[in-house]
Amino acid sequence: MCFRILNTTETVGERVTFLEYVAVKQRREERDQMKQNTRKKEFEAKLDQEREKFERGEMGYGPDLHQLIHNPLRNRKKINLAQGARVVSTLRCSDAPKLAFDLQYMFNSNHRTQAELGNQMQYVISENLDSRLPFHISFVNFPNTEESQQWLHKCVGFYGGQHTHQTVLPDFTHKGVRETFPDEDVVYISRHARDTLDGPLDVGAIALCVSMDTAREALGAARRGRMRAVRLPIQRYVKWQSGPMYIPFPNVVRIFREVHLSGGDWETALTNNISKRHLMSPEERESDAALERTNRRKARLREKTELIRTIREATGHQ
Repeated sequence: MCFRILNTTETVGERVTFLEYVAVKQRREERDQMKQNTRKKEFEAKLDQEREKFERGEMGYGPDLHQLIHNPLRNRKKINLAQGARVVSTLRCSDAPKLAFDLQYMFNSNHRTQAELGNQMQYVISENLDSRLPFHISFVNFPNTEESQQWLHKCVGFYGGQHTHQTVLPDFTHKGVRETFPDEDVVYISRHARDTLDGPLDVGAIALCVSMDTAREALGAARRGRMRAVRLPIQRYVKWQSGPMYIPFPNVVRIFREVHLSGGDWETALTNNISKRHLMSPEERESDAALERTNRRKARLREKTELIRTIREATGHQ
């Protein structure tokens, strides 16, 4: 097949292009084979060590040796119990602020926005379960309708699985923020607020409006609920260069977690969790992208030109 294609090409450049493709394919196959051989050798060496331990009367594990009955890393129930223990510990003795995700405007959005926000809530729950410092999270103003139940099961997940009874999951309640946390000092996050949340997180609860906030829904919810509206100190610590000033909810929760652990280092938390494309001007992004494309193109052209010259010198073909 390769020889037939080479014989039908008319110029050295076309042949070199085809041979480049063949070389890339062969290198990929060789690399995959090397990885497979390396893994096999490592497994055989580990198995020899385990077999020696087994022959000495120790606990050597492997085929025809001792076998593990349960692998806790793959046992869903044990994972749920470990995650639940951390969540319960947070509920009992953590000084971290509680988080309330306000859903009162969510179902006024179109289906695409609802699906996107539901996916973000799924990441929030998942990362909170995996965290060593989980937050006490509640979803408030959740309407008990067929539409909301479908959104919960299809977009958020977690609440319809076979292991739900083993997992300590956030509560969904029809109550408002104040009713859910009546004894806490609550602040409501809104990018249109005048006051800024800065320093250590010494508030009792933080409310976030689950919407794209295109119509200042968060500020309106804070005023109706008579809660203090605050904004993240984004402009104080980072220079937002391009794109709408919107941070996905999983990133916002990560920011809160880093600020809480660091005792108030907002600059590091914001820098770590805001996409770099927002911190670069359009000119900088275009310049970097153009420079990278130019360098790649020059490198490929230089290699190809050198290869063609070498072949022509060796064969005498033009």
